Amino acid sequence: MSVEQFLTDFKPGEEPSEETLAELAGITNDDAAVLSRRWLAWTNDEVLDLQNRLSDLAEEDSSMEFECVFKSGLRHADPRVRAVAVHALAETGDVSAISRILDLLSNDEDLDVRTAAATAMGSFAALASEGKFSERIRDRIFTSLEEVLKKGDSPSELWRRSLEAAGAFGDNRVNRYIERAKSSDALDFKRSVLVAMARTSDPRWLDHVAGELESDDSSVRFEAVNALGEIGEEADAFYLEEPLDDQDLLVQLAAVEAAEKIAGPTAKQLLKIASESPEPSVAKAAAEALVNIENEDKLVQTVTPEMASEGMFGASMGTPTADNVPYDAADREGWSHVDEEGVAFLAADNFREDDDDPLASLMDYEAAPGQYEDDD
Repeated sequence: MSVEQFLTDFKPGEEPSEETLAELAGITNDDAAVLSRRWLAWTNDEVLDLQNRLSDLAEEDSSMEFECVFKSGLRHADPRVRAVAVHALAETGDVSAISRILDLLSNDEDLDVRTAAATAMGSFAALASEGKFSERIRDRIFTSLEEVLKKGDSPSELWRRSLEAAGAFGDNRVNRYIERAKSSDALDFKRSVLVAMARTSDPRWLDHVAGELESDDSSVRFEAVNALGEIGEEADAFYLEEPLDDQDLLVQLAAVEAAEKIAGPTAKQLLKIASESPEPSVAKAAAEALVNIENEDKLVQTVTPEMASEGMFGASMGTPTADNVPYDAADREGWSHVDEEGVAFLAADNFREDDDDPLASLMDYEAAPGQYEDDD
């Protein structure tokens, strides 16, 4: 990976090869700074085109990592470039970009960039709700989103995207805004409310979601089906009967995916019917969903509670012997994690809760004396 080679091969305004673009994969922040300085001689459209191409390539091939390029794009003068960079970083889930994106959400002068930042927070909020970030980061994400939600004069789309993102936190702080918005008759608000409800994964919204399945607008029905797939339980699968025969193909496909998520006898029966649909894509998706459910059921049945209590594959540990004692690398190989005073510790216990990067503390790890020396 070489930014110098890229700058030699790349001609702004011309169609680059995938091999040329790949030269930017994995480059460092310093290399990205070199690239961004070269951008000064390019037109805004040429920089935008590069960002779009890299974003598309990263979506197609997850091994292509252009985070440092995208982070440079967050500081570009053209708001279109900033918006694309925000979107791309949300797809990668790069925690180191959160602070800058939140700054754009709160302070950028361009509404489209702020809206893109709010949309991006949907991905980061989902990770935060799963405990992937420190409490400090989780609170900062929610606080930034709530600042938009509390303002009565926030632009409509910015407010809606912030509501969708905040839905991932799924608590009463968010529910009050969902309650406020769900009475709106505007289609865009109806869709956003359903997205937020889906992200809460809270069954309390079931009645509202079920009612929107009857909407005259297919885009609202689509989001309602998606929400049902997230909050519905096995007993709620019957709601999918009509969506699986909806006049809109996207609604039908969404209903197949929702039935797979809900699973259970009713969902499987509905999928069997859908597998004979005259719509080839629906029939194929339903057949695949049935296979996935069956495979999941077999996996659950393979490991019984008794087997789980006895250990992996049913092999009870019982009394430790030379054959079943847990492998301890530190004990057997003569090394361990030790602090500056020589006291052993578990790596997980050394995380610093206030780090933006949860792994940053591990960078301070020093090998124990002799750990990497040749045993001979």
